[in-house]
Amino acid sequence: MHIERVQLKNFLSHSDVDISLCPGINVIYGQNAVGKTNLLDSMYLSAVGRSYKYSKDKDLIAWDSKEEATVIVDVKNRFTSNQVKIQIGLDGKKRIFINDFRIMRIGELMGTVNLIMFHPDELKLIKDSPSERRRFMDISICQKSKKYFYALVRYDKLLNQRNAVLKKYKGMPLLKTFLDITTKEIVKTAETIMRARKDFVENMLVYAKEQHKLITQGEEILDLVYEREMVDFNDFENSYTDLLNRSLEKDENLGYTSVGPHRDDIKITSNNVDIRKFGSQGQQRSAVLSLKLAEIKLYEEFLGEKPILLLDDVLAELDVNRCNAFCSAIQGIQTIVASTDIPINLEGGRIFHIGKDKKVVQER
Repeated sequence: MHIERVQLKNFLSHSDVDISLCPGINVIYGQNAVGKTNLLDSMYLSAVGRSYKYSKDKDLIAWDSKEEATVIVDVKNRFTSNQVKIQIGLDGKKRIFINDFRIMRIGELMGTVNLIMFHPDELKLIKDSPSERRRFMDISICQKSKKYFYALVRYDKLLNQRNAVLKKYKGMPLLKTFLDITTKEIVKTAETIMRARKDFVENMLVYAKEQHKLITQGEEILDLVYEREMVDFNDFENSYTDLLNRSLEKDENLGYTSVGPHRDDIKITSNNVDIRKFGSQGQQRSAVLSLKLAEIKLYEEFLGEKPILLLDDVLAELDVNRCNAFCSAIQGIQTIVASTDIPINLEGGRIFHIGKDKKVVQER
């Protein structure tokens, strides 16, 4: 899969962009704050329907624009070509089109553009709260499974309903009666989410171990454990229902649901050491790199073709061994790199420069 063309109008710092990308290496370079990351963000938006930098769609419109923002991305996979168009009105409302047909749910967008983003903040995946690791799982799985995406949306809605009931009917005899209304549906959606995450972590581990061994030259063994509620996957409905019942008293006192996939995590260890708590920054960076490279392999196994890779100024953060291992692993993948200069390892391919005037100019 590769992106063939990107067109932007009034998107963040870019008033008018129209570039054609090659299937291999594409380098976008320029000084800081000229819009390199914004260009990558437009491609990310075309894949998952939201920015990876901004939480509000309205913030994606150029600050001085009196017109809507438009992002158009043409992508080609091994079977067909598609065009994703996203328009963001001045009121912040977003409209998404695939091949000029408007889609009404973001879930319909999933899988049209499959990509992996790698940026300097990726250490959050290791260092920060479990929500970062759930987000990592969710973004990756959603691009492969619309069913999973809709289960996440449904679960979030049901969880909010359950929490509202816990607060409203706390201490009342009718509490469990009202909770039972949504319990069956919560169990069903939780099973979809947890089975998908379990499979994801197990499959990811195979490739991550292999990549980590290469990156660390055999000195470290990476391990991933899907940390979840103790439920029996062979009898999920009864097991999870029992879990909710056993936590009811605690949940009633807390006023929210204390068990479920919204509390899942991935434990990441190197040589049996929890690197979130005790790993050096070098070990953490190696683990993130291994996970990203494993994610590429997983996409290829699942989809039968390689995803698109977006690199936001990350190569400068890697030492020689990690950089060489990474550049070797991304051969044959469309890679779009944002950098302050042209990385020596990635000199081939197409080169774009963004100047202080924010214009994107193809140099080669």
